[in-house]
Amino acid sequence: MSTFSRQDQLPNLPVPNLVETLEKYIDSASALLTTDEKKRVEKEAHEFQHSELGAQLQQALENRSKNHKNWLEDWWYNVYTEIRDPLAPYVSFGALNTVYNCVDGGQISRAADVLHHWLNVWDKIRHGKWPVTSSRGVTWDMDQFHHLFSSNRTPQKPRDTMDRYFKTKEEGDTPNHVIICCNGCFWKLNILNEDDDSIKTPDELYNMLKFVKDNSSDESSGCVSKLTSTHRDVWTANRDELLRVSGSNMKHLKDVETSILFMSLVPKNAGNDHQKLITNALQDESWFVWQDKSVSITVYEDAQVMVQGDHSNIDAIVLLQVGDYAASRVRKQLWHPAKTGSDAHFEFPERLVFELNEALRHAISQADVDFYKSKQLYRARPVHFYGYGNDLCRTAKVYSDTVVQLALQLAFLKTHGCFAPIYETASTRKYFHGRTETVRGCTQQFVRFAKAFTEEKKVCLSGCPDVFTLKHFQTEKEDLKKLFDSAINAHNQLMADCMDGRGFDRHLLGLKQTLTIMNKGCGPKRAIPAFLTDETWKRTGGDGNFLLSTSFIGYMENEQPGAMGYVAAMRPDGYGCFYRIGKNRISLSVSDWASSRSNIDAFTGNILWALDALSPFLTPAQKL
Repeated sequence: MSTFSRQDQLPNLPVPNLVETLEKYIDSASALLTTDEKKRVEKEAHEFQHSELGAQLQQALENRSKNHKNWLEDWWYNVYTEIRDPLAPYVSFGALNTVYNCVDGGQISRAADVLHHWLNVWDKIRHGKWPVTSSRGVTWDMDQFHHLFSSNRTPQKPRDTMDRYFKTKEEGDTPNHVIICCNGCFWKLNILNEDDDSIKTPDELYNMLKFVKDNSSDESSGCVSKLTSTHRDVWTANRDELLRVSGSNMKHLKDVETSILFMSLVPKNAGNDHQKLITNALQDESWFVWQDKSVSITVYEDAQVMVQGDHSNIDAIVLLQVGDYAASRVRKQLWHPAKTGSDAHFEFPERLVFELNEALRHAISQADVDFYKSKQLYRARPVHFYGYGNDLCRTAKVYSDTVVQLALQLAFLKTHGCFAPIYETASTRKYFHGRTETVRGCTQQFVRFAKAFTEEKKVCLSGCPDVFTLKHFQTEKEDLKKLFDSAINAHNQLMADCMDGRGFDRHLLGLKQTLTIMNKGCGPKRAIPAFLTDETWKRTGGDGNFLLSTSFIGYMENEQPGAMGYVAAMRPDGYGCFYRIGKNRISLSVSDWASSRSNIDAFTGNILWALDALSPFLTPAQKL
């Protein structure tokens, strides 16, 4: 089975039932609302359900689905590409990989190995030999692997464009070069051997990269990649200026934007401090990354490696999967090719020199200033829990992902004394060009369990005068396990519904997009439904206002976390939590925004407390 052979057989993304969507929203929001607020939201949602507008929007969406295998796809990319904030730290994701060790003087040998194995993935995808992803016997969409390489988010007003240049062997010619940035100097490397179309060996790449490093003086202060780190409208204007200044700039931009990937060789050590590494994975220095590219790899003097990608184009799990593939095959020791220097025969890289005027030099300097200001805005922490992992959860017949979700919410409750709207990623890749759906995990079942648990255990909650007390809720001690089971089962059902295309967040987005299109016509303008403008909409997570944005990014291999990546928290007072699960451990990357009500140190400590506190519930009596 070739990589993309099942694409046409994948089912269309379904349009959920309107009544079910509204009931699910009401049920979800109710966990975070007062009785009066719940009644108001119910009234507003039911009015929309029975209105002419509700029927019209639902019918229009169903009609759209007849002509689009994925009715959401274009709108979903528009949501991302309309964001005008700098991609880092607001959109991009960054990752380190714990498999990589420091090697003194190992930058070039590590870079050659890393580049070769990433290119090996490119070659497998190009020839249809990359394995098709499946889950529980169900084939998943592979379109994101087609987007992974030679993709570029090109700045435009009012919306960027996603430009994709990769083609499989069957589809035709495709870009076969990478861009290396060393000391701020750009180089184009062709990665195929002319005689047999094979990718260059690590030895060949080593000699090419060594040539690049030996012939790159320090030009980092005026490096053009800094411009990609700015506000999208600013970068749009400066890109236009680059094109205006020189015809050679047009060629160089095309080379960068069509390249398979972007790699930087940087003149500094990264070290082994995971807290520092994970912070720098998203933003280290302003010239290290070409922010528009879906794959940017940074290799340090001591052979540490960081990977960054544009979240608009692909989901993090795709980039992390390939990152793990490469990291597991890279040599851990210093090595040199059999032939070096004058004895080596290799294809010389091509130097790309951008022509700059005074306006562009000033823009680059300002981009530098703005980048380092933005780097102070967020924080990131690695968290490692060694009390248990997937093995214990399997014995208890509980999904380990669900346990982590409950623990994250308990940790937030203990830290802030209130419940949080929480977003967990559910994959919809069982459908054609599927991306994600939102699991809103703060269920009424979880709230009941958490209230009972914190009262019985006398948990002191920050922000509360004393322990959490219950005025209208009573429970017997023996009921606590049943409440835990109920919370687990409720979350599992939500995840199953979302993966089956029966979530409600994407459906509501589709209805809003349909209304926007309808209002562009000649007819009377229709108001947005009241429940979507009610203040409770955003307070319960609507429009990306989740205090906890979370994602399970895979199981560990050999108890090694491997690729640990993250994006910034959705809200200035919230947290981002991204985790991998091993047989006997759980590792998380947690982010928040500095100078806000969040408290990353207290929260990460309470994650460890919550995971440990849930361990008594993981007994063999639990059933899915």
